[in-house]
Amino acid sequence: MSGLRIESSVEVPARAGHGDVPPAPPPASVALADLERRVARQAQMLSVLSTLQRGMLVGRSSADTFSAMLDQLVALTGSEYGFIGEVLHDEAGESFLRMHGLSDISWSPESRALFERMRTGGFEFHNLDTLFGSVVRTATPVICNAPAGDPRGAGVPPGHPELRAFLGLPLFHGGQLIGMVGLANAAQGYDHALIVELEPMLVTCASMIIALRTEQDRKAARRALEESERHFRELANSKSALIWTSDADGGCNYFNDTWLQFTGRTLEQSQGTGWVADVHADDLEGCLDTWQRAFARREPFRMEYRLRHAAGGYRWISDEGNPRRDADGAFVGYIGYCYDITERKRGDLALDALAARYARLSGEGFYEAVCRHIVEALDLDIAFVGQLCADGAHIEVRAGWGEGAAIGPFRYALADSPCDGTIGLGACIYPRGVHARFPRDRELVRMGIEAYAGMPLFDRDGGVLGLIVALRRRPFDDEAAVRTLLEIFDDRVAAELARERAERVLNGRIAFERLVGRISSDLILASPAELDLHLHRALGELGRFAEADRAYVFQVSEDGSLLDNTHEWCAEGVEPQIHKLQGLPFDDSLLFLRTIKQLAIVDYPSVAALPAEAEADRVLLGAQSIRSVLGVPMVVDGQVRGVIGLDAVRSERTWTDEDKTLMTLVGNAFSGVIERKRAHDGLQASEARYRSVVESVREVIFQLDGRGRWTFLNKAWADITGYALADSLGRHFLAHVHADHRDQHGEMIEQVLAGELESCTHAARYRCAGGGFRWLEMSARRAFDAQGRPAGLSGTLTDITQQKEHESRLEYIAHYDALTGLPNRVLLSDRMQRGMAQARRRGQQLALAYIDLDGFKAINDTLGHQAGDQLLAVVAARMKAALREGDSISRLGGDEFVALLLDLPDVEACELLVRRLLGAVSQAVQLAGQEVKVSASIGLTLYPQAEEVDADQLLRQADLAMYQAKLAGKNRYHLFDTAHDRSQRGRHQTLAAIRGALRTGEFRLLYQPKVNMRSGAVVGAEALIRWRHPRQGELEPGGFLPVVADHPLAVEIGDWVIEQALAQVAAWQHAGLFLPVSVNVGARHLQAADFMPRLQAALARHPDLGPGALELEVLETSALESIAQVTRIVEACARIGVSFALDDFGTGYSSLAYLKRLPAARLKIDQLFVRGMVEDAEDLAILKAIMGLADAFKREVIAEGVEEVEHGSLLLQLGCEVAQGYGIARPMPAEEIPAWVANWSPPAAWRQARA
Repeated sequence: MSGLRIESSVEVPARAGHGDVPPAPPPASVALADLERRVARQAQMLSVLSTLQRGMLVGRSSADTFSAMLDQLVALTGSEYGFIGEVLHDEAGESFLRMHGLSDISWSPESRALFERMRTGGFEFHNLDTLFGSVVRTATPVICNAPAGDPRGAGVPPGHPELRAFLGLPLFHGGQLIGMVGLANAAQGYDHALIVELEPMLVTCASMIIALRTEQDRKAARRALEESERHFRELANSKSALIWTSDADGGCNYFNDTWLQFTGRTLEQSQGTGWVADVHADDLEGCLDTWQRAFARREPFRMEYRLRHAAGGYRWISDEGNPRRDADGAFVGYIGYCYDITERKRGDLALDALAARYARLSGEGFYEAVCRHIVEALDLDIAFVGQLCADGAHIEVRAGWGEGAAIGPFRYALADSPCDGTIGLGACIYPRGVHARFPRDRELVRMGIEAYAGMPLFDRDGGVLGLIVALRRRPFDDEAAVRTLLEIFDDRVAAELARERAERVLNGRIAFERLVGRISSDLILASPAELDLHLHRALGELGRFAEADRAYVFQVSEDGSLLDNTHEWCAEGVEPQIHKLQGLPFDDSLLFLRTIKQLAIVDYPSVAALPAEAEADRVLLGAQSIRSVLGVPMVVDGQVRGVIGLDAVRSERTWTDEDKTLMTLVGNAFSGVIERKRAHDGLQASEARYRSVVESVREVIFQLDGRGRWTFLNKAWADITGYALADSLGRHFLAHVHADHRDQHGEMIEQVLAGELESCTHAARYRCAGGGFRWLEMSARRAFDAQGRPAGLSGTLTDITQQKEHESRLEYIAHYDALTGLPNRVLLSDRMQRGMAQARRRGQQLALAYIDLDGFKAINDTLGHQAGDQLLAVVAARMKAALREGDSISRLGGDEFVALLLDLPDVEACELLVRRLLGAVSQAVQLAGQEVKVSASIGLTLYPQAEEVDADQLLRQADLAMYQAKLAGKNRYHLFDTAHDRSQRGRHQTLAAIRGALRTGEFRLLYQPKVNMRSGAVVGAEALIRWRHPRQGELEPGGFLPVVADHPLAVEIGDWVIEQALAQVAAWQHAGLFLPVSVNVGARHLQAADFMPRLQAALARHPDLGPGALELEVLETSALESIAQVTRIVEACARIGVSFALDDFGTGYSSLAYLKRLPAARLKIDQLFVRGMVEDAEDLAILKAIMGLADAFKREVIAEGVEEVEHGSLLLQLGCEVAQGYGIARPMPAEEIPAWVANWSPPAAWRQARA
C-alpha cells in the first residue's frame, strides 16, 4: 500500500534514528521463522474472511458479522480491544462516527449499559478531538505507541482500561472515507508492516459497511413502497371519494368500495358499461358525450350528473377523470374521482332561484314559489310561510305549496303544535314521529305527518316575524339537507315579511297623516257658517278610519258646569245617542269625567270589565250598548273645553296607540276650530273697532304675504299715492318702487321675510298715480299666523317727501362747491376711497392731480373778487370738460383743485390727461372787457404704490409734488417721488426712536483715556455715546447721530451728554480721582442761541467741579461754518474754565487765518493721518505740518487712533506727547476707569524715548 500515509507518535524498529547506522539484518533462521509466522497469519486471515463472507451470504446479522470481524482483528494483532465504525455526516456537513463493532471493556453497570447501546449500532461519537478523530479528519492511518504524551489524545474516562498503544486505520470505498478500525494495547505495539498485512481485512470491513448501507437502502425503499401501497389502498377505498378506472378501450374495469356501497351494485354489475344504468335519464346523454369526447382526445374532463343512490333517489356527483399512462408513456386508460355534491347543488339551485326566478316576486307569490321549490327539491309533501299574529298566539299562513297545488291563507293556534317550539326556542327538526310527539295537534295527526322542520324568521332587531315549515308523511332522508335549504331561504323570506310589515306601517302612517292633514285643512279653511258641517264630515272620516261604531264631540259650557253632545257620527245600523246626551253635569260622578279633568285619555277596552269604582260608568255606557270606549280631552290654554271619543258597539276592541294619537291630533284640531267659532262673534265686534282706527291714521298700514304682495292697505295708501286699493291689492310691492331703489329696497324686505332680520326701516321713492314719486319710509317686521308660522310682513309707510327734499338740499350744500358746482373736499374724500378700492380690485392705476393756479392772486387783486370768482368758474368748467367720463375734478378752496383720474393703463395715459388740463387752464378768459390768462402747477401721484397708503397720504403726496412743480418754474406738472418719500419717512421713524431712547434711558457713555506717552500720566478721558438698541444691540455714534445732525434733537442729546459727563467727573473726584472729560459738541448744538446759558446751568448743578474739568470738542468743519459765533463761544467758555479742542484736525480747511482767529486750546489730529503715517509719506508730511502749525500758534496737540507701539514712538519723535486710541485703551464703562488708571503704564519703547 504505497499510497497509504501513516502518522506515528513513536519510532518503530523499522525506522532509523538521526544519523544512526541501520541495525544488522537478522540471521537467516530468524527471517525464515518470521516469514512462516506471516504466512500462517495470512492463512488465518483468509480463513477468517471466508467464514465471515459465508455468514454474510446466509443472512447473518450485521451486528454479529461486525463483532466477529472485530474479534479476529483483535486476535490477529494481539490487541486487547478495538472497534469498527462508520463515518457519516450531520446536517451541517460535520463528520461523526457510528459504531458497528465494539469490544466489551465495560467496568461498571453504567458502562455495561453504554456498551450494549454501542454494540447495537446505536452510539455515535461526534467529538473528534481524539486519536481516532485524527483518522476521520485526515483520512490517514494513525500509529501511536505512547498515547499519554500525544497531543491528539483526549484521555479516557474514569475506570476505562489504560490506553498504552493505538492503531487507527481508515476504510475507503471509491476513494471516499466511509469508516475506520481502531485497535488498542498490542503488547509489541504497532508498526507499518502490520498495516500492510491487515489490508485484506480492511478491504473486507469496507465491503461490510457498503453492504450494510445497501441493505439499509433496500429496506427503506421496501418500507416506502409498502407505505405507498397502503396509502393508495386506503385512499381508493376511502369514504369520501368514489373511484373508478377504465382500460385503454374505454371499458370500466374497477370501482372502489365507496362507489359500490353508494350504488348498491356489485363490481361485476358495474364493470364495462354497467355503471351507466345508474345515471339519471336527464343527464345520461350529456354524461356519455363528455366521456367519449375526452376519451377520444386522451384529455382530462370534469362533469356533474345525478347518480342513483342505494337508499333510493338520486344524488348529484362531481366526476373528474384523468388519463393514465405506463412507465413508457403509453396510454392505458382513465382514472376518475367522484364526490357527492348534492348539498351544494341544492344550495346553488336555491340561490339561483332567489337571484333569478324569484327576484321579481313579492308577497304571497314569492312565498308560494319558495315553498314549491322546497317541496320539490327535498321531495316533501307540504311547505308554507306563516306570519306571527299580533297576539303572539296564532300563525297567519301567508302562502304555501302541497299536494301539487298552492296553499291559500289560513290561521291556526300555536299551542300544542311543533311551531310553538320553533317560535319560542328556534329551529326545530323532527325527522320522524312528529305526530306522536304532538298528539293534540289534530291537523298534524289527521294529515299523517311523520317529519317536521320549522325555521323561525327574525327581523333586524331579533324579533320573531314568523316561520317556514316543511312537512313530510315519511321520515326525512337527509335532516342536514332540510336544514341547509331552509337556512338558504330564511333570510330572504324574513326580509320580505319585514318589507311587507314596513309597507303596511308606512301605508297606515300615510293614510293616518293624510287623514289628519285633510281634517285639519278642512277645519282651518271652513268658515264659521260651515263649521258644523265640516265637523260632522270629519267625525265620519275619523270613525271609518278607526273602524269604530260611533264618533262624537262633547263641549263644555261657558261656565264649565255642563256637557253637551254637539256632534255625532254613527256607523250604519248603530243607533244615535246625541239627543239623549244634552246638559249632562260635568262633575266627578263618573270615572270617565274624572279622568278627562286630569287631562288624561279614557281607555275602556271592555266596559263590562270596569272596576267597582266605575259602576256608574258601566251603567251609563251599558244603557247605550257601548262595549268599548276611547275618550280624549280637548284642551285650550290648559282648560278642558270638550271631549272627542270613539265607541265600539258591536264587539269589544283594544284601542291601539295609533288610535290614541289620531284622536289626540284630531281633538287638537277640533279644539282650535270650536274655540275659533266661540271667539268669532267677539272678533267681529273687535274688528269693527280696530278698522275704524286703522282707516283714520295718516300713515299707510300694510300687510305683505310671503311673496311680497299687498294683502292689506288702509285708506292712507290711496290718499298718498292716488292708487285705488282694489287696483293695488295682490300686486307686488316693488311694482310701485322707483327703479333706482328697487334692488336695495327689495333686498331689505327679502332679508326680513327670510328671518335674517327681525325688522327693517328703509326709505324709497314710490310711484304716484298722477305721475311723479313720493318718498315713503317703510317700517316692517315679520308677521305670524295663529300657529306661529311666518305669514309675511306687516308695517307702516310714512310720507317723508318734504324731509328728503330738505336733506337733498343740505347734502348738495355739504358735498358741492357753491361757486363752481364741483365736488368739495368731503365728496372728494368719498370718491377717492371708492376709486382706490376699484383700482385694487381691477388691478389698474389711478392718479391724483393737485392743481394750483399760477397768477390767480394778481388777477383777483387787480380786477376784484367778482372777476376772480368768474375766472374760477370758467376754468373749473374747462377742466371738467377736458376730463373723461368717470374722472372727476373737485375744488378744495381758493384756486386749488384736485382731479381724480381712474382706470389708467399706464403713466403715459395719465400724463396725456394732465397735459390736457394744463391746456384747458392756459386758455384766455374775457373778464371785465379784458383778456386774461392763468396757468397751473400740477402735482401728480399714482396709486397703488409699493407701500400701502391711505387717501390723506395720497393727497399730501400730490400737494408736495405740486410745490415741486411751482419751484421748477410753474405751468408744468411734477410726479411724486415715492422712493425719496420713503427715505424721509425712514428718517422720521429713526428720529422718533431716538427720542424714545433718550426718554427711556437706552443711551450710555463710555470713556476712552487720554495719556501722556512720555510721562505715562493719564491726563483725561473722552466721553463717547452708545445706544443700547433693544433689537440691534449696541450702536456706535455713526449709526444714529448723523440722523439728528440738523435736528433740534441734537441739542437735547448734547445737553444729556454734558450733564452725564459732569456728573461722572464729580463722582470720580469724590472718589479721589481727578480726571477731566472731553465731550463732542455738534454744530447744531454749538450754534444754538441759548448754548451758553444752558452750559452754565449744567456747571452750576455741579459746584464742586473747578476749572478744567470739562473740555468741549468741536469738529473743524463745524467750527468754520460760523467762525465768528464759535469764536465768541470759545472765549466765553474760557472765562468759565471750559476749554475747547478742534476735533479731526486736518480734515477741514486748516487755514492759517482761521486757526489764528479761533482760540481753541488744543488740536486733535485725525486718526486717519495717525494710522497711515508709518506706511504713507504724505500722511507723515501732513502730520509734521500740523505739528508745525500747533507749535507756531502755541496750541497743544493730541493724537487720535494710536493702535500700535510704533505709532506712539513716531509721534514722540515728532513732539506729540498726548494721545488716545485702541493701542492704549478701548472705550470702557465709567466704573472700570479707576482700576485702569491705577494699573496702566506705557510700553518700554515709549519709556526709553522718555529717557
